[in-house]
Amino acid sequence: MEITITYNFFLFFLLLMCLKCHGCMDEERVALHQIKSSINSPQGTAFSSCYGEDCCQWEGVECNPSTTRVIRLSFHHRRHQSLPELWYPNATLFAQFKDLQELELPGNQIGGLVSPNELSRLKQLQKIDIHDNTIEVGSHLCWGKVPSLHFLDLSRNKLQGNIPKCLCENLHVKELSLSNNFLIGKINACLRNMTSLEYLDLSYNRFNASFSLSHFANLSRLSYLDISWSFLEVETESITRVPSFNLSVLNLAACNLKIIPSFISSQTHLKSLDLSYNSLAGNIPSWVLDNVSKELQLRGNGFIGPFPKSFQNSSQLNELDISDNFLSGSFPGDIGLDFPELLHLNASWNNFSGRLPPSFVRMKQLLFLELSGNQFHGEIPCGMTSNMSSLEYLGLSRNNLTGDALPKNSSLPKLRWLYLHRNHFTGNFPDSLSKSMDLLLADIRETDMSGELSSNLHVLPEIRVLLLGGNNFEGQIPQQLCQMRHLRVLDLSRNNLFGGIPKCINNITSWTNETPVLNFPRDPWTTVEFTAKHWLATYEGRIVSYLRGIDMSCNRLTGTIPVQMTQLKGLGSLNLSSNLLTGQIPATFADMTQLESLDLSRNILSGKVPHELTALLFLSVFDVSFNNLSGKLPLEGQLGTFDKESYMGNPGLCGPPLDKECDEVLEKPPSFFPNKATTYTLLQPSLCAIFLLFLE
Repeated sequence: MEITITYNFFLFFLLLMCLKCHGCMDEERVALHQIKSSINSPQGTAFSSCYGEDCCQWEGVECNPSTTRVIRLSFHHRRHQSLPELWYPNATLFAQFKDLQELELPGNQIGGLVSPNELSRLKQLQKIDIHDNTIEVGSHLCWGKVPSLHFLDLSRNKLQGNIPKCLCENLHVKELSLSNNFLIGKINACLRNMTSLEYLDLSYNRFNASFSLSHFANLSRLSYLDISWSFLEVETESITRVPSFNLSVLNLAACNLKIIPSFISSQTHLKSLDLSYNSLAGNIPSWVLDNVSKELQLRGNGFIGPFPKSFQNSSQLNELDISDNFLSGSFPGDIGLDFPELLHLNASWNNFSGRLPPSFVRMKQLLFLELSGNQFHGEIPCGMTSNMSSLEYLGLSRNNLTGDALPKNSSLPKLRWLYLHRNHFTGNFPDSLSKSMDLLLADIRETDMSGELSSNLHVLPEIRVLLLGGNNFEGQIPQQLCQMRHLRVLDLSRNNLFGGIPKCINNITSWTNETPVLNFPRDPWTTVEFTAKHWLATYEGRIVSYLRGIDMSCNRLTGTIPVQMTQLKGLGSLNLSSNLLTGQIPATFADMTQLESLDLSRNILSGKVPHELTALLFLSVFDVSFNNLSGKLPLEGQLGTFDKESYMGNPGLCGPPLDKECDEVLEKPPSFFPNKATTYTLLQPSLCAIFLLFLE
C-alpha cells in the first residue's frame, strides 16, 4: 500500500513538471506573439532576439511562479521610432492574460487603444503605464471600471480637450499622472470623487482657467499634489476650513499666486513645497521655513527684505532656492548653524551684499552653492573652500569679490562645476584646482586675473568646458591643454597670449571625432556662455552636450595655422580673429565637416581663399576680412551666401560679392600690413574694446 501511494505521488509530481515544462501557458505564449506582430507592424524589429518556449523567461514578461500565468508585461520603448505610423493596439491582446497585474507600455508611439473596454475584464489589473506616447483623444482611454486599478500614468502624451470623465470611474486609483499633455478647460470636478487618490500630477498642461483648491479638500489620503505650469489661476483663499488631506509634496509653481495660500500653514507633514515663478511679494514668512522639512522652492517671485530666518533654532531643510527675487542685506553670519542640513542652496540674482560669512565652513554636507548675481564683496573665506569637501557646484559669478579666485588652501576634491566670472580677482590661475580632478566646467572669464597661464594651469583630465576669456593671462598657450582629451569648449579670447597655436591640439579627441560623444551630465544647472557666429549666446541643458568650439581671438598669436587644427573634424565653431597669424588659409579646413562658424578676420593671412572650403555644407558664418588675401573669390556652396563684409579689407580680393572685378586687380596685391606691430596696435585693441563694451 505504501509503495502504491509513493508511486502515485511520483506520477503526480511528473505530471506537474510536464505541465510546467513549457513554462508559460500556451494561449499566453500565442498572445505574446500577437503583441510582437502588432508592435512591429508594418516592418518593425522589436523582440528580434530568439525567444524559447518558456515565455516567462522573455524580456519584459513576468509570471507567477506558482501558476506560470503572466502577471506583468513591461515593454518600454520597443516600437522602432522610424516606423511611419502610430501604433493603435487592440486591448483584446492584453485581455487574454487573465491574471495580469501590471501593464507597462511607455514610449511605443501609441496613438490610442482600440476596444479599450476589454481591459475591464482584467480583474487583477493594478497598474497601467502608457506615458511618453502620442495619445490625443481621451475616449481611447475609456476602459470602464477596472476594480483593482491603483496606478495610472498617462503623462507625456498629447491628450487634448478636458480631462476625460471616464477616468474618474476608477475610484480605487491611488496614483494618477496626467502631466505634460495639452489638456484645457476647467479641471474636471469628478476628480473629487476619487477619494483613494494619494498622488495627483496635473502639471504642464494648458488648462487656462481659474481653479479652487477646495476641489480636493475632501481627498483625505492625498499626499502629493502638483498643478504647476498648467496655466491655472489658483484661488488662494478658496479653502475656508482646514482640508482633510495632509500633504507631503505640494507644487504650485507658475499658478499666478498673489499671496501664499494660508492652508499651507496647516500642512504639518510637508516635505517639499514649490511656489516658484508666481507673483508673491513682501518678506518671506518664517512659518514657511518651519512648515517644510526638506525642499523649499521660492525662486522667481518678488520677495523683498533680508535672508529668511526660521523661528526654530535650526532648520532641517535640505534644499532652499530663493533665487531671482529682490532680497537684500547681508547673509546671516550664522547661516551654517541656521541650516546645518542644507545640501542645495541657491540665492543667486538678488541684491545681497556684504562679505561671505565664514560660517559656510560648517556646511560640510553642502553639494550645491549658487550665489551669482549679487553684490558680495571682499575675499572668499579660506574655510569656505577648504572644509566643504562635498561641494560639487560653486557659483559666485557677477559679484564684486576680490583677492584670489580661490584661496591657496582650497581643497574641493568633488568639484565639478565652477562659475567665477565677472568678479575682480587678482593673481594667477587658481593652483588649487589641481585637486579638483573631477572638474567638468570652469567659467573664470573677465576676472582681472593675470600671470603666465602655462605655469599655473594643471591638467584637468575630465574638463569639458574651460572659459578663460577677458583676463590678462600672458605667455604661450599651455601645452597642458592637449592632455585634456574631453575638452569641448575652450575660450582663451581677449588675453595677452602670444606664440603659436600648439601643434598637439589634435590630441583632444572630443574635437577630432565627427560624432559627438554625449557624456556630459545633463544637469539642469549646466550653463555655458560662448561666442559663436559673432554672438555671445547662452547654452543650457542638453544642447551643451553638442557644443564644440574654440575661441582664441584678441590675443597676439603668431605663426601659421597648424595643419593639426584642421584635423578637428568635430568642431562647430572656430574663432582666431584679431591675432598676428600669417601664411595661407589651409585648404584642409574643408575636412572640418561640422564647422558652422569660421572667423579668421584681422590677421596677416595671405594667398587665396581656398576653393575647397565650398565643401563646408554647414558653414553659416565666414569672416576673413582685414587680411592680405588675394585672387578670385569662390562662389559655390555656402561661400556663395556671404556678403562683402566677410571679405572687406583685402585689397587683392576680387569678384562677387565684392564690387571689384578681377581684371582690375594687380597681379601682385599691395601689402596691407607694412608693419606687424603697428597693425596689432591699431586694430586689435580697438576691436576687443568694442567687444567688451558690447558685453557690458
